Amino acid sequence: MAEIVLGIGTSHSPLLSFSATSWEPWGRRDSQIPAFHDDGGTVLTYDDLLARPHPGLAERLDLAVYEDNVVRCRAAIDQLGATLRDARLDALVVVGDDQAEHLHSDNLPPILVYHGATLRNTVADPPPDAPAEIVELIRGYHEPDVDVDYPVHVELAHHVISHLFDAGFDVATSDRLPRERAEGHAIQFPHRRIVGPELPIVPILLNTYNPPSQPRVGRCFQLGSAVAEALRAYDGLGRVGLLASGGLSHFVVLEEFDRRVLQALADKDHDWLCAIPEAVLQSGTSEIKNWVTVAAACAHLDFAPIDYVPGYRTPAGTGTGLAFGVWS
Repeated sequence: MAEIVLGIGTSHSPLLSFSATSWEPWGRRDSQIPAFHDDGGTVLTYDDLLARPHPGLAERLDLAVYEDNVVRCRAAIDQLGATLRDARLDALVVVGDDQAEHLHSDNLPPILVYHGATLRNTVADPPPDAPAEIVELIRGYHEPDVDVDYPVHVELAHHVISHLFDAGFDVATSDRLPRERAEGHAIQFPHRRIVGPELPIVPILLNTYNPPSQPRVGRCFQLGSAVAEALRAYDGLGRVGLLASGGLSHFVVLEEFDRRVLQALADKDHDWLCAIPEAVLQSGTSEIKNWVTVAAACAHLDFAPIDYVPGYRTPAGTGTGLAFGVWS
């Protein structure tokens, strides 16, 4: 039987690849986002957000604050990488989301398990006239020199798929990417920043973003429990872990809500997590479902946050709640 010995949660925002000087120009793009969701599920425009009071926000939109945020986030990512290496895992299940990278409206399953032999991440090739933040973005997700084919634990993936069907989950499956491009961002970021190229993974993609086939948060918790049962029933490995990629709140930074999510993870308050309204878990904030899935699989372990950085980048309070934590 495999033993689940580690869980990891990490944001994967472009902010985590940027230097401090790129935070403000990247934030200018937020005014073009058509809709935002607050912690009550209200849909707002950028102008709506600007009109709201934001006490204390102005001093957080400062280059020195951005520089401190970058230092903190990079230290947290380094700590996650060291924790993963020290765990000496035989395989890692990565739970992330697809944002119309490989899954589109013509075929949009709520849950997909990938079981191809490898996943490819392609080399970075920024346009020569690209602004600095775009260059940093591309280099933050793509390989610096050559395409890399990362290993997938195919036998474990097949076992997980079979167990999920037995448990009542009619999951979609794929053994290849539907078109020529890099693995999706939710897998790219851990591969580039946290997970070594030799560790085989099993990718599970959740359609957290795009209606109408978004799995509900309670179902994501059930999925995590079923994945844990599948892993424990697998005889071919010793030590396995899970990684939740994404979150927390965005594209409005919901700082109080994010801290409540992290506290619920630490307290194992799974009822509260499963009761978060779907109207709140939309857009980027929906990636919290990846963390809920891993929390269920790691319910026997204790969660501790490494850091939480409110990644504000505009006067409207938009950005990303950047979070990092470990179940151990």
